[in-house]
Amino acid sequence: MVTAFRAGVAALQLSVALAVLGNDLAVEPRTAQVSEFVTITVSLEGTFAAAGFVDIPVQNLRIVGEPSVSSEFAWINGTVTRRKVFRYRARALAPGPARVGPLILTAEDDQKDTLNAIAVQVLPDRSSGSNDPLVVLRELLASGRAPVFVVAEVTKNTAYVGEPVDVTWWLYNGASIQQWQVVSVPKLPEFWSEERTRNETPERLYLGDSMMQRLAVRRVTLFPLHSGALRMGGMTIEASVMARRRGGPFALFEGELMETTFTSAPIDVNVEPLPAGARVDAVGDLSLTCNMPVQKNGGPVVVNVTLAGAGNLRAAAPPRFEKAVAGTVEIEGGEVTVSRDEGPLEMSRRWRYLVFPEGEGLFEIPPLSMSVFVPAIGQRRELRCEASLLDARTAPRRPSGAAPRTTPSLPQPVRWPWIAGALALALAAIAAVPRLRRELSVRREARAIVKGALPAEIRARVEERVHVDVREMSERGEALRALRSLLDAAERDRDIAAGSEREIGRRVRELLATVKRVAADQASGRSRTTRTR
Repeated sequence: MVTAFRAGVAALQLSVALAVLGNDLAVEPRTAQVSEFVTITVSLEGTFAAAGFVDIPVQNLRIVGEPSVSSEFAWINGTVTRRKVFRYRARALAPGPARVGPLILTAEDDQKDTLNAIAVQVLPDRSSGSNDPLVVLRELLASGRAPVFVVAEVTKNTAYVGEPVDVTWWLYNGASIQQWQVVSVPKLPEFWSEERTRNETPERLYLGDSMMQRLAVRRVTLFPLHSGALRMGGMTIEASVMARRRGGPFALFEGELMETTFTSAPIDVNVEPLPAGARVDAVGDLSLTCNMPVQKNGGPVVVNVTLAGAGNLRAAAPPRFEKAVAGTVEIEGGEVTVSRDEGPLEMSRRWRYLVFPEGEGLFEIPPLSMSVFVPAIGQRRELRCEASLLDARTAPRRPSGAAPRTTPSLPQPVRWPWIAGALALALAAIAAVPRLRRELSVRREARAIVKGALPAEIRARVEERVHVDVREMSERGEALRALRSLLDAAERDRDIAAGSEREIGRRVRELLATVKRVAADQASGRSRTTRTR
């Protein structure tokens, strides 16, 4: 009778354990503010516990990082029961309803189970509704949250189409941060962007009575592509903060590591269209400079032209001659230089005009001009380089029917300087062969990337071949940012895309050549170090 009683108790324990160990989906808390974390727990039992990963469908939530996994084994009355628990962290994205699930499970033995969806309510975060750092700090302290946040600072809230608008995202810290990272940045699809992030240095300042540390996380100059009310989304950061639980001399060595997240408030910019009028080549406070024309050894006449100032010069068209030129004109260059110092954006773009005169004699270079719109005064202005004259020469030509003149042959002395020069040229040609091969390789690779591809496809192909961080402050980073700016603009505007194929190819070649040159320099440096050792 005792044996039967024990068997009944064991069966009851087993049934209770199996009921407890059933598949389950739980979410805590069910109500969260924007940017707060919720914990999603998935418990699997029996053959379902053999799963190595669970793909959880979510709405208005973003799962952060990898899940924590724990496994349990229970031995009850000779029966082994297995259990596995997955715990995920998800961040609330926007005010409104959110949902986790439903979750469809499939076991190794083809058993299926469906876990019902769980609703979550996301509330607006009062502290994320302002870009005033003092207001945000007061809201965080009042709600008992860590004083770690990010705000956006914009130079102007009203601008013309194409007018530069500087935006800086600042990270404020008044806690003991162990580590932090930017998890999302606004995509800015309605702007042509120019990244200006440098190696920033934190600074200290007071917000009210609180000492804070401030760091510029991202600096960017934006150029609106069209008129209307344009919005820039917020930037989201995540940080690990050490929370002190008590005071005293040993408080620095004790505490609890807590995760916090914050999303800055969006920024609205009212963009006005350009006043009706003639075509505009560029927008901004710009100046045009032309050097005196130069001709060497009967070659082309070279005129160097520089456009500089605060404006989006990457999209600017080269200046035009006001009247026809007595010869053939080719335009080279178009390189852009960007000043990344603090203050307003300064850019410069240089072109080289090659003019091949039709004949010799006094040659006129007609005036060069372009139309720009100056936002400060709200009017158009013509930039102009005056005409110039020079005595042009061409290489002398021999009449077609004339026979070459001959002179009596005399013994010629050995011309050692000429022989030495020929040897030097031969050595230079041999040394230039590898460089020529690299140049041809870069051109072939660039053609393969650009040929018949849309801007998005070009971006994907470049990312497959070039592994460079867009925030890298180097020649490689500068070349990548220049290419991505043009690709973004071409993707948004068909007119820009139709006329930028050649420029995109040039920037792809510049990026590939820069990456290969830096890699070669690093390899040669390692080789020299090895030989020295």
